[in-house]
Amino acid sequence: MESRIDLCPLSQAQTQNFIDLLVLESRRCEMNEKLNDQSLDTVCSSLAYAMGIRSSDVAAEPSRKLNTYIDESLAGRKVDRVFMYNPDAIGQWIYRKYSSLLRKAIERTELEVPFCTVMPSVTPVCFGTMYTGAQPEVHGIKKYEKPVIKIDSIFDSLIRQGKKPVIIAETDCSMSKIFLERDMDYFIYDTIEEVNAKAIEVILEDKYDFIAVYNGNYDSVMHKHGPESIEALSELRVNAEIYAMFDTLISEHWKKHNSLVGFAMDHGCHEIDGNCGSHGLDMPQDLNIVHLYKTYPAV
Repeated sequence: MESRIDLCPLSQAQTQNFIDLLVLESRRCEMNEKLNDQSLDTVCSSLAYAMGIRSSDVAAEPSRKLNTYIDESLAGRKVDRVFMYNPDAIGQWIYRKYSSLLRKAIERTELEVPFCTVMPSVTPVCFGTMYTGAQPEVHGIKKYEKPVIKIDSIFDSLIRQGKKPVIIAETDCSMSKIFLERDMDYFIYDTIEEVNAKAIEVILEDKYDFIAVYNGNYDSVMHKHGPESIEALSELRVNAEIYAMFDTLISEHWKKHNSLVGFAMDHGCHEIDGNCGSHGLDMPQDLNIVHLYKTYPAV
């Protein structure tokens, strides 16, 4: 005779407790994630390698994975255009967990490179390392502050070689301040819409060799509402869609160039009390990130 087990329905409180336990277990697994092996300081020398110019003496050795991809995808040739899209605070755990929201960026990439960013994992420190190839104690920004970096950067290397870099960013953000005082162009605007409109114009104008575009929308909303809030995840999808638009324009309008395009964030994030978001700690959620890269050979 078939036995029957009668299941009593859970009360609302029991259901919520069960959900809370699942959330805690998910976060425990995220906390136990190992740090990525490759440091963010390897990016700068790889960007210089891609363009066939010398990186600064203070920069770390390049990323072997990124260099190998550049060599193989371009048959040993160098690029004459680099476009770096810099969203803020998209951690590896967010990238993995909500990859469907980043689909438009992911489907336009050929190389995924996991990096471990630097401490403290805050924006000026991390972008300082990304574009100088130096650790914080070398480039000088060791906390959340935005002084002008005085040591050599990828922008200085480009200028010495007669190339034209440009930074397009939001008013008062780190990227609008820490690389000032170079003989290069800066386009700084109050809104992300103005930033991205200018980026479109610059792509179509096709006179700059190296373009860095900063978008801080996910970070701003994440701090207020939490990394996994509907509000923040909506901005995550916006970042992917904006990047896809830039990538499409580059593929269509830079056909005479060998180009490298990157989706390259600075650090990750984590949830704190009050359902808000933060970063800056020595933990995998804040330190592990994933960059996306693709080359376009000239035709």
